[in-house]
Amino acid sequence: MAALQDIARNAANNTVSELTQAAQQELDRLAAQPTITLKDKLGIQPQEAAELDPVVRRTTMDETGLGFTEAQAKLEASRCMGCKKPFCTAACPIGMPVPQYLQKVAAGDFQGAIDIIRDTSLFPSICSRVCPHERQCQSNCAMGKSLKDPKKGIHLGLMERFCADYERLNLGGKKVPAVAPATGKKIAVIGSGPAGLSAAIDLRKQGHEVVIFESQPKLGGVLRYGIPEFRLPKEILDYELSIVEKMGIECRTSIRVFKDVTVDYLWKQGFDAIFVGIGAAVPMKLGIPGEDLKGVYTAEEYLRKGNNGEEIYSGKHVIIAGGGNVAMDAARMAYRLGAESVRIVYRRTLNEMPACKAEIKEVLDEGVKVMQLHTPEAFIPDEEGKVCMAKLGMFELGELDENGRPRPIRVKGDGATIVCDTAVIAIGSKVSPVATEGIPGLETNKNGTFVVKDAATGETTVENVYTAGDSMHGPLTVVMAMKTGRQAAAAIHKKLMGIVDEPAAEAPAAE
Repeated sequence: MAALQDIARNAANNTVSELTQAAQQELDRLAAQPTITLKDKLGIQPQEAAELDPVVRRTTMDETGLGFTEAQAKLEASRCMGCKKPFCTAACPIGMPVPQYLQKVAAGDFQGAIDIIRDTSLFPSICSRVCPHERQCQSNCAMGKSLKDPKKGIHLGLMERFCADYERLNLGGKKVPAVAPATGKKIAVIGSGPAGLSAAIDLRKQGHEVVIFESQPKLGGVLRYGIPEFRLPKEILDYELSIVEKMGIECRTSIRVFKDVTVDYLWKQGFDAIFVGIGAAVPMKLGIPGEDLKGVYTAEEYLRKGNNGEEIYSGKHVIIAGGGNVAMDAARMAYRLGAESVRIVYRRTLNEMPACKAEIKEVLDEGVKVMQLHTPEAFIPDEEGKVCMAKLGMFELGELDENGRPRPIRVKGDGATIVCDTAVIAIGSKVSPVATEGIPGLETNKNGTFVVKDAATGETTVENVYTAGDSMHGPLTVVMAMKTGRQAAAAIHKKLMGIVDEPAAEAPAAE
């Protein structure tokens, strides 16, 4: 198998060389012209990154895509139309000034490009790999709109990844942010997922003493224990998090606040504010017979153990229940854990899957089969108590629900019964109740998320206790967790320092 992997990598490298040569020829052609017109930009072919062979990569945890080369990045950036009011920036949750950094890339100023990116994003190496660009910035790209195909918009995830990777490999790495003089204020950050990390870094930059409490042995939360290595290599994660301790942030890992340490203890230790960023880590279950059989896992357990090389029984015939990005990750992980066949069982169709289109494509490319309009209704054990079959229910699509998706309606009669020796439930997650049990007065919504006085600050119903990310808005994207974490940090800083926002100036009265 190692020889086959070497052949696949060599083939991918050959593809990289071909793509680079073609991109450079186009750059040379454009450079020979006195000006580059809009017609020229529209005629540039969108660049595609080389990937490892879909079948061979199922045997390795290596990252699937190889990213853009310099020539490809320059050419792709040259496609930018330089909109005065860019739709891409407006569609980005953190308002990335896309045209400005693309202009730098097109000119070969990669340091200038990453400087612009890092002024907006704390973790571009991560966001570029895991954010749903196709639904946000790329789908709103004016180039894609002009070509009447969103897929032909500038590949902004790959562009951001190129800049961050180039910084890491060629520009000496990311710089440690400056820290303001000490304020004498002390903040506890519970949880080191994207929300907690973002809050901790911004608070430390303001000069506050920050202590992170993390229940796992290492920082990262869902970034480390939920997203597979082949999507987000640990090397990249560790690179982005390398600044945390260098900034003077104290990290106390393997400590479970609410169990090992109480919140009352934290207040007595002199903390002035507490940020709770525990995410939505409690997996939801189907509530069907046989869900507790051996070989039936939640996606959280399956991915965590697979990511960290922990012992886990994963058989030859695996089914995944669900249609989101986590389900896609679990399906791809199954092959890497030795599966011979992998099937996703989803009660709607491919068109309604909430997973990113790019993730669905990766799954299909790797040979995962999708059983549409089905869902497990019972797991059947063998003589040893292990799952050996799944009884499925059949569905059809009905009227649109409140989110604009057709409702799945159970079809009368018995569905198929399929063979499986492993089943993974990936139908969503919710916030753990441990915080509400450990913080008197902390109120929650019906879905378990924390009630906040103002979504722009993240302050909960308890004075000086804040939240952000999935704990506040439910399971969403990494970039939204980062955004809200930074908003909470800004609110904490203002509250502790007594900073009051000046009221907006009133508009002059009409004459």
